[in-house]
Amino acid sequence: MGGNQTRITEVTLLGFQVDSALEFFLFGLFSLFYTLTLLGNGVILGLICLDSRLHTPMYFFLSHLAIIDMSYASNNVPKIMVDCPTKPKNDFERERWPSRHH
Repeated sequence: MGGNQTRITEVTLLGFQVDSALEFFLFGLFSLFYTLTLLGNGVILGLICLDSRLHTPMYFFLSHLAIIDMSYASNNVPKIMVDCPTKPKNDFERERWPSRHH
């Protein structure tokens, strides 16, 4: 008994099945939240660095949390924003975008 020898070579995440107008709205919304996340964490880091009263262990860990939050947001959100309005959702749309998929 050899069992199932099937290999998965590609996984397609369908995401939201919405029209293109809503995808562009979501793109704008995600970019707004991404910008606010970076600005908010940047303000936290700036205040902690500038005010000597905030050089305590609690604010040390808070500054590291802000850096981690900015790193995760900068890693994941741009990938989502690139795939949101441009990636075909299924095989029928893939035929319209032949240059995007090799």
